[in-house]
Amino acid sequence: MREYIFVLGREPELSYLELMSYFESHSIEYKIIKHDNKILVLLLDENLNFGKLLNNLGGVVKIAECFKEYKYKGSLNKLNFGVSVYNGEDNLSEILKNEYKKEKVKAVQKKPKEEVFMPSEILSKELVEFIIYNNYKARTIAFFDPRAYKARDETRPRQMLLHQVSLRLAKILINLSEARNSLLDPFCGVGTILQEGMINGLDVIGIDIDRESCEASRENLSWLKEKYKLKNNFNIIEGDSTKLTRYIKRNSVEAIATEPDLGPYFRKPGDKKEVEEAIFKLNRLYYEFLVQAREVLKKNGKIAIIFPRIKYRNGVKSVGVDYLLNQSGFKITNVKFPIITEGRFLDRMIYVIEKA
Repeated sequence: MREYIFVLGREPELSYLELMSYFESHSIEYKIIKHDNKILVLLLDENLNFGKLLNNLGGVVKIAECFKEYKYKGSLNKLNFGVSVYNGEDNLSEILKNEYKKEKVKAVQKKPKEEVFMPSEILSKELVEFIIYNNYKARTIAFFDPRAYKARDETRPRQMLLHQVSLRLAKILINLSEARNSLLDPFCGVGTILQEGMINGLDVIGIDIDRESCEASRENLSWLKEKYKLKNNFNIIEGDSTKLTRYIKRNSVEAIATEPDLGPYFRKPGDKKEVEEAIFKLNRLYYEFLVQAREVLKKNGKIAIIFPRIKYRNGVKSVGVDYLLNQSGFKITNVKFPIITEGRFLDRMIYVIEKA
C-alpha cells in the first residue's frame, strides 16, 4: 500500500462520491488519509492500473504518487518539469534541479499559467509534473486527457445537442450507479452515457421514444465499438420508458444511469406559469418512469439520475423529488444528495436512489 494524491474536479463533492462509488463497485480497498475540498490523500495498492482508473472516472483531474525522497529513475537526458503547489511552500524545485543535474539530465523548469498546471499545459509542455500539498510531495502519474474526450465527442458520427449529456457527467453518473457488468439508460438520446459505459467495459441497453435519437445512438455506438475495438455489447430500443416492462424483464437490470427529459429549452428565463406547466408535465413523466424502473431493477440496483430545477423570473421551480420517490418506492442512498450543478436557466439536481 502507498499514499496517492487525487486532485478532484470543479464539483469536488460530486467527484468524491463518484470515486467512493467506483471503489465500491470494483472492490478496491482504500484508506482515506486526508480529505480537504479538492484534494484526497488515499492509501492504495501500488499495483493498481492508475491510468485506467483515471480514464474510467469523470471527476478526477490528476493522480500523483507520494514520495519521501525523489530519485530520478528515467532514461531521458532532456525533459521539462514543473511544480504545482496546492497548499504549502515550494521546497521541491531546488531538490529536483540538483537531482537532475547529478544524473546529467538537462531539465528545464516550467511555470504554470495560473496557480497550478492544468492538464492541457502538462500535455502541451510535455511536462513531468510534481505536486506539493502541505507536507506531501508527489509525482503525477495520471491526468485527465482532454484530447481523448474530444476524440469521442466531436468526431462521433451523430450530434444532437439537445439530446446529449457531457461526457464527463455521463461517466460520473455511470460510476455513481455502481454498475459492474451492465447498464440501462432509459432516455439515451444520442447514446453518450451508453458510449462511456462501453468505454468502461459495460454491456449497455438504451431506450428512447424518439426514432432519430435511436438511430443516432446505434450509429454512434457502432462507430465507437469499431474505433476502440470493444468486445462488449449494446442494444438500442425505440420505446416509451414509462412502459419499461414491455421491453425489459422484471428484476433484471443491474444499474440505471440517465438524464431524462429536463423540460423545454429556455433561451431566457420563462415566466412563472410557463415553468409551472413544464414542471407539472415532468412530474408525471418522472413518476411513471420511476414506477416502471422499480419493476425492472434488481434488488440492490441503483439509479443515478438527474432531476431538473428550472429558473423563471424572480424564482425557481423543481420537480417534487421527495414526493416522487416516496410514491414510487425509492429512497436516497446518501444524505449528501442532491448535488446541484447550476446552469443559466436550468439546474441539474443529481441523486442516487435505490428501492426503499
